Amino acid sequence: MIKSPLDKIQLTPGQTLPPGFPGQFIFADSLSSVETLLTNIQGLLKVALDNAHIQEKQIQQEKKELRMELYREREIRENLERQLAVELQSRTTMQKRLKKEKKAKRKLQEALEFESKRREQVEQALKQATTSDGDLRRLKDTGIPDIEIEKNGTSHDSTSIQEFQ
Repeated sequence: MIKSPLDKIQLTPGQTLPPGFPGQFIFADSLSSVETLLTNIQGLLKVALDNAHIQEKQIQQEKKELRMELYREREIRENLERQLAVELQSRTTMQKRLKKEKKAKRKLQEALEFESKRREQVEQALKQATTSDGDLRRLKDTGIPDIEIEKNGTSHDSTSIQEFQ
Protein backbone atom coordinates (compact mmCIF):
# COMPACT_ATOMS: atom_id res chain seq x y z
CA MET A 1 0.00 0.00 0.00
CA ILE A 2 1.27 3.42 -0.93
CA LYS A 3 1.17 6.14 1.67
CA SER A 4 0.03 9.60 0.74
CA PRO A 5 2.68 12.30 1.00
CA LEU A 6 0.23 14.29 3.15
CA ASP A 7 0.52 11.71 5.90
CA LYS A 8 4.01 12.96 6.63
CA ILE A 9 2.87 16.57 7.24
CA GLN A 10 4.17 17.85 10.52
CA LEU A 11 4.84 21.21 12.06
CA THR A 12 8.29 21.99 13.23
CA PRO A 13 8.58 22.54 16.96
CA GLY A 14 7.45 26.05 17.98
CA GLN A 15 5.73 26.71 14.64
CA THR A 16 2.14 27.97 14.90
CA LEU A 17 -0.54 28.36 12.32
CA PRO A 18 -1.98 31.77 11.52
CA PRO A 19 -5.52 32.27 12.84
CA GLY A 20 -8.14 31.06 10.39
CA PHE A 21 -5.70 28.99 8.38
CA PRO A 22 -7.53 25.87 7.15
CA GLY A 23 -4.78 23.36 7.58
CA GLN A 24 -1.23 22.84 8.57
CA PHE A 25 1.74 23.97 6.55
CA ILE A 26 2.98 21.22 4.42
CA PHE A 27 6.60 20.27 5.02
CA ALA A 28 6.97 16.88 3.53
CA ASP A 29 10.26 15.33 2.67
CA SER A 30 8.81 13.68 -0.39
CA LEU A 31 7.24 16.85 -1.84
CA SER A 32 9.22 19.30 -3.76
CA SER A 33 9.63 22.81 -2.46
CA VAL A 34 7.55 24.15 -5.38
CA GLU A 35 4.65 21.92 -4.44
CA THR A 36 4.97 23.02 -0.86
CA LEU A 37 5.06 26.64 -1.90
CA LEU A 38 2.00 26.23 -4.13
CA THR A 39 0.08 24.45 -1.40
CA ASN A 40 0.92 27.20 1.10
CA ILE A 41 -0.10 29.88 -1.43
CA GLN A 42 -3.36 28.03 -2.01
CA GLY A 43 -4.03 27.99 1.73
CA LEU A 44 -3.23 31.70 2.02
CA LEU A 45 -5.53 32.45 -0.92
CA LYS A 46 -8.34 30.55 0.79
CA VAL A 47 -7.79 32.55 3.98
CA ALA A 48 -7.73 35.79 1.95
CA LEU A 49 -10.94 34.76 0.17
CA ASP A 50 -12.64 34.01 3.50
CA ASN A 51 -11.48 37.37 4.86
CA ALA A 52 -12.80 39.09 1.73
CA HIS A 53 -16.19 37.41 2.22
CA ILE A 54 -16.27 38.49 5.86
CA GLN A 55 -15.29 42.03 4.89
CA GLU A 56 -17.96 42.08 2.15
CA LYS A 57 -20.59 40.99 4.70
CA GLN A 58 -19.45 43.78 7.03
CA ILE A 59 -19.66 46.30 4.20
CA GLN A 60 -23.15 45.10 3.29
CA GLN A 61 -24.21 45.35 6.95
CA GLU A 62 -22.81 48.89 7.17
CA LYS A 63 -24.64 49.84 3.96
CA LYS A 64 -27.86 48.43 5.39
CA GLU A 65 -27.39 50.38 8.63
CA LEU A 66 -26.61 53.57 6.68
CA ARG A 67 -29.73 53.08 4.55
CA MET A 68 -31.82 52.65 7.70
CA GLU A 69 -30.27 55.75 9.26
CA LEU A 70 -30.90 57.70 6.04
CA TYR A 71 -34.52 56.48 6.02
CA ARG A 72 -35.01 57.55 9.66
CA GLU A 73 -33.46 60.95 9.03
CA ARG A 74 -35.61 61.41 5.92
CA GLU A 75 -38.72 60.56 7.94
CA ILE A 76 -37.70 63.02 10.65
CA ARG A 77 -37.01 65.74 8.05
CA GLU A 78 -40.34 65.17 6.30
CA ASN A 79 -42.15 65.23 9.64
CA LEU A 80 -40.44 68.49 10.58
CA GLU A 81 -41.29 69.96 7.17
CA ARG A 82 -44.94 69.04 7.70
CA GLN A 83 -44.90 70.64 11.15
CA LEU A 84 -43.26 73.74 9.71
CA ALA A 85 -45.92 73.98 7.00
CA VAL A 86 -48.67 73.70 9.63
CA GLU A 87 -46.98 76.34 11.80
CA LEU A 88 -46.57 78.68 8.82
CA GLN A 89 -50.23 78.23 7.91
CA SER A 90 -51.22 78.91 11.52
CA ARG A 91 -48.99 81.99 11.58
CA THR A 92 -50.53 83.27 8.35
CA THR A 93 -54.02 82.73 9.74
CA MET A 94 -53.11 84.53 12.97
CA GLN A 95 -51.60 87.44 11.05
CA LYS A 96 -54.74 87.78 8.94
CA ARG A 97 -56.90 87.66 12.06
CA LEU A 98 -54.70 90.24 13.77
CA LYS A 99 -54.92 92.51 10.74
CA LYS A 100 -58.74 92.22 10.72
CA GLU A 101 -58.90 92.92 14.45
CA LYS A 102 -56.67 95.97 14.08
CA LYS A 103 -58.87 97.24 11.26
CA ALA A 104 -62.02 96.66 13.34
CA LYS A 105 -60.40 98.38 16.33
CA ARG A 106 -59.45 101.35 14.16
CA LYS A 107 -63.02 101.58 12.83
CA LEU A 108 -64.44 101.40 16.36
CA GLN A 109 -61.99 104.07 17.50
CA GLU A 110 -63.02 106.30 14.61
CA ALA A 111 -66.70 105.70 15.39
CA LEU A 112 -66.06 106.49 19.05
CA GLU A 113 -64.27 109.72 18.14
CA PHE A 114 -67.09 110.65 15.77
CA GLU A 115 -69.70 109.99 18.45
CA SER A 116 -67.67 111.92 21.03
CA LYS A 117 -67.47 114.92 18.71
CA ARG A 118 -71.16 114.63 17.92
CA ARG A 119 -71.98 114.46 21.62
CA GLU A 120 -69.86 117.53 22.32
CA GLN A 121 -71.67 119.36 19.54
CA VAL A 122 -75.06 118.34 20.93
CA GLU A 123 -74.01 119.41 24.43
CA GLN A 124 -72.81 122.74 23.10
CA ALA A 125 -76.06 123.15 21.20
CA LEU A 126 -77.99 122.37 24.37
CA LYS A 127 -75.96 124.89 26.35
CA GLN A 128 -76.55 127.47 23.69
CA ALA A 129 -80.22 126.58 23.59
CA THR A 130 -80.58 126.99 27.35
CA THR A 131 -78.68 130.26 27.37
CA SER A 132 -80.57 131.58 24.40
CA ASP A 133 -83.92 130.20 25.58
CA GLY A 134 -84.90 133.69 26.53
CA ASP A 135 -83.77 134.89 23.10
CA LEU A 136 -85.93 132.21 21.45
CA ARG A 137 -89.00 133.40 23.34
CA ARG A 138 -88.34 136.89 22.15
CA LEU A 139 -87.84 135.59 18.60
CA LYS A 140 -91.13 133.69 18.77
CA ASP A 141 -92.85 136.77 20.01
CA THR A 142 -91.44 138.74 17.10
CA GLY A 143 -92.48 136.08 14.57
CA ILE A 144 -88.97 135.13 13.28
CA PRO A 145 -88.79 131.48 12.12
CA ASP A 146 -87.33 128.83 14.46
CA ILE A 147 -84.00 128.50 12.65
CA GLU A 148 -80.78 129.26 14.48
CA ILE A 149 -77.42 129.83 12.84
CA GLU A 150 -74.48 128.60 14.90
CA LYS A 151 -70.93 129.91 14.99
CA ASN A 152 -69.74 127.37 12.40
CA GLY A 153 -72.28 128.58 9.89
CA THR A 154 -74.68 125.62 9.85
CA SER A 155 -78.33 126.11 10.43
CA HIS A 156 -80.32 124.05 12.92
CA ASP A 157 -84.04 123.90 13.47
CA SER A 158 -84.74 124.94 17.06
CA THR A 159 -87.24 122.10 17.41
CA SER A 160 -84.47 119.53 16.84
CA ILE A 161 -82.38 121.21 19.52
CA GLN A 162 -85.29 121.16 21.93
CA GLU A 163 -85.67 117.41 21.42
CA PHE A 164 -82.34 116.86 23.15
CA GLN A 165 -83.34 118.87 26.22
